[in-house]
Amino acid sequence: MDAKFIPSSSSLDPNALSSLRSKARADDPKAIQAAAKQFESIFLNQLLKSMRDAQKGDGEGIFDSNESRMYTGLLDEQLANRIANGPGIGMADMVLAQIDRSRSMAKAAEQATGGAQATGEIKNGQAMPIIRQGDRNVR
Repeated sequence: MDAKFIPSSSSLDPNALSSLRSKARADDPKAIQAAAKQFESIFLNQLLKSMRDAQKGDGEGIFDSNESRMYTGLLDEQLANRIANGPGIGMADMVLAQIDRSRSMAKAAEQATGGAQATGEIKNGQAMPIIRQGDRNVR
């Protein structure tokens, strides 16, 4: 097997996810792109798992065992990683576009208020933003 096809980590590895989360919070564009790819990989893994579950019949086949289910689960995870880290299905691109749009809207709102964020009520010691008609974000 060629080494370039083996992913560096699992899409469900908690250590890799927490490391990625901390890098994405620092607004590293590469980390945000990697998080979007990771999200796409997890989504694809769930999609493949659901497709396999729907394929199962009422009775067990002669090749149906705990071991075969484990290996098909691992196969689904690898397929999801390969698809997401290759051309993908476009979900990561949509997530990145939404993040960019949210950032530009927040920047425009900050500039419109002169650098001060418009806030409404105080909840848990933090000011909550005012929700205007047409906003999709809910407190």
